[in-house]
Amino acid sequence: MAPARPLRLKSERVAKPTGAIASEFNCAEIIVDSGVYHLDKSFSYLVPEAFADICQTGTRVQIPFNGREVEGLVLRRFNAETTAGLKAISKVLTSFPVASEDSINLILAVTQHWSAHPYDIIRSAIPPRVASVDKKLRQVLPTKESSAKNTCEYFQFPPFENPYQVLARYVNGRGVRGTTLIVVPDSRAVQRLFSIFPEAVLLDSDLERTVRYENYLRAKYSAGNMVIGTRSAIFADIPDLEEIIVVDEGSENYYEPRTPGWNVRDVSLIRSRISSVPLVFCGFSPSIEIGLMLEKGEISYKASDARLAVTNFQPENGELLPGRVIKEVKTALNHGPVLIIAPRKGYAQGVLCSKCRNVALCTCGGKFVKNSERAPLECSICAERNLDWTCSWCQSKTQFLISRGSTRFAHEIGKAITGIPIASSEGDHILDDGAVKSGIVIATPGSAPFVIGGYSAILFLEAESLLSQADMRAQERARQIFFSHSGLVSKSGKIFLVISHGNPIIGALSTWKPSLLLQRDLRDREETSLPPYMAAIAMDCDVAESASFVKGLEQARKDGRIPEMSRILGPSELKNGLHRVLILAPKESSALLTDFIHEFQRRRSAAGKSPVSMRIDPYSLSR
Repeated sequence: MAPARPLRLKSERVAKPTGAIASEFNCAEIIVDSGVYHLDKSFSYLVPEAFADICQTGTRVQIPFNGREVEGLVLRRFNAETTAGLKAISKVLTSFPVASEDSINLILAVTQHWSAHPYDIIRSAIPPRVASVDKKLRQVLPTKESSAKNTCEYFQFPPFENPYQVLARYVNGRGVRGTTLIVVPDSRAVQRLFSIFPEAVLLDSDLERTVRYENYLRAKYSAGNMVIGTRSAIFADIPDLEEIIVVDEGSENYYEPRTPGWNVRDVSLIRSRISSVPLVFCGFSPSIEIGLMLEKGEISYKASDARLAVTNFQPENGELLPGRVIKEVKTALNHGPVLIIAPRKGYAQGVLCSKCRNVALCTCGGKFVKNSERAPLECSICAERNLDWTCSWCQSKTQFLISRGSTRFAHEIGKAITGIPIASSEGDHILDDGAVKSGIVIATPGSAPFVIGGYSAILFLEAESLLSQADMRAQERARQIFFSHSGLVSKSGKIFLVISHGNPIIGALSTWKPSLLLQRDLRDREETSLPPYMAAIAMDCDVAESASFVKGLEQARKDGRIPEMSRILGPSELKNGLHRVLILAPKESSALLTDFIHEFQRRRSAAGKSPVSMRIDPYSLSR
């Protein structure tokens, strides 16, 4: 039997750099796209003499890392006294920086705030490289020093006007000499502003990859622009940035769905602070977070003084259109188009047995829905159609439709008000601005087109359903829906609400003061110690791990590793089979909680486990 050989540890051989190393600033500190959560620190690499002139702060490079070639972003160049064991940069991918020092500082600040890997933020902040676009760049304009001061305000849109025209007047009246960055919730808003500012640089996620990268470089290497974009545009590296404007800052579209879940409002506040750039939030109704900042005096409020004619009609027996509102709508149609807001799209989102009120369910367990008047019942899960439905409890065949949608509303309104054209605007079929001249428009929230001169009347159907949703943002969303759509009315037009007489939304709309509702929402949040008075972290983990995870958090609280006042809620089951654990901590001690969760994720990653899905200050705590 041959003798056993002694064990020998394997060592990674460091390839010698080809060519000489730069004589000055021979090393570069680089953020590496490692793809591993716990390898989130910067690394030092040698700079070959051949790259000495083009390897600068913000340059994309290719580097050897863990036996493969990966991308990196240069943070800085420096002189190292010893270079033993350091690898060299393999290639410079771009001969010019794609990020400035200010841009990198913002990326690092956001990384720390959301406990992320830096490259998770870089992927959002800097579009992927397109080599053909790089070759076009010939001239780099000098960076201009900004004379702006760090100020923050909320500008409320007035009613009776197209809000984008109002915004255009506001921007032009500010007299900004440098570049203005305007961030909007979606591509539709981008196009609405682009029709007003046709020379603007667009940074829209719907653009082709080549166009978006080219526009990103155009914004970085030219001056005096108007830059308009969606969510990721908040990171746009603009050397002469003079002002940031965020429209409808409470929109859910501003929350990044991928890890780590940053949001535009908080990123813009961070950017305004570290770069001393004025920040303006504008919209019809502020979010709960901005509402708290307004209450504390951290943001100034520029209100619009207006009064609207608001009338409510209380349904007595669950009818869609209380009798008197039909007469009002018919009268308004003589003066122009009427907008009707339906809370849901589709025809009927639920079906009951009309005899025993048993819920109609498919054999798979899913609820049946109905997509049109003559369509058969269809399962909301497996999409199986039922052409001859019979109640499984009492064998009745008569259906009772619930949760009516915009299509059903159009059908019922057409019967109540005959001889009037009815157009629908919802989902993938949204009417163009100015396309409607008369008749009735039935739209779901956010889908209403603008009309020249405004609507003669705006009717909100089942208005209380907008206020009675389960999650914490229901009141905030409802305020935004009521005020943004009411703002489309003409100066002589009227607002009709199918809602109970005592609802406070009636007074808030008539005086154009969302603060009347916002203050009530803030007091409710304060009394129950919920965001925005508390910082929140939502963590989704496997069912098998949730109990031990909660136990570990409880022990960390006892040991003082997370704030003593932290509240640990859950685990609660999600629709995808995971368990959600919520951690709430006072704002002033949230950094301790964030640092603990970051270290937990790093250790989990180092042990070969996948990091737990996490959201810091998420849009909603309930999903």
